[in-house]
Amino acid sequence: MSIDDAIVARAAAFGGLTALIGPQPAMRLYPTVAPQNAVPPYVTYQQISGPRIHAMGVDPGVASPRFQFSVWGLTNTEAKTVALQVMACFSRWRGLIASVDVLDSFLENEVDLGRDDVALLHQRIVDFILWHRE
Repeated sequence: MSIDDAIVARAAAFGGLTALIGPQPAMRLYPTVAPQNAVPPYVTYQQISGPRIHAMGVDPGVASPRFQFSVWGLTNTEAKTVALQVMACFSRWRGLIASVDVLDSFLENEVDLGRDDVALLHQRIVDFILWHRE
């Protein structure tokens, strides 16, 4: 399993988030881009960096990718409400999930992008550093 599988499993098990974006199998959490005509609110996520830990003569198999979660809502309040649940779901997350050993998760950044004039939705971005074993 991959860290992406662990992200989806964690989100699916977090009631505060699934109450807003739906439970599996119709959970509105999408890798990279939402499908056309996705019903808001929804969340897209993508890995935006992927550093690894290196040691003298050995690689310990620890990665610390940065993941960006883009929260989309009909109103600014809706986007912020879902973003708060994303933060609650992934902040200081650790443990074994979907066969992935998550060592720790840190909230790195939060940005309010306001209303997207093309999508006609409000967007809020939340970034996490997800330390895990590969």
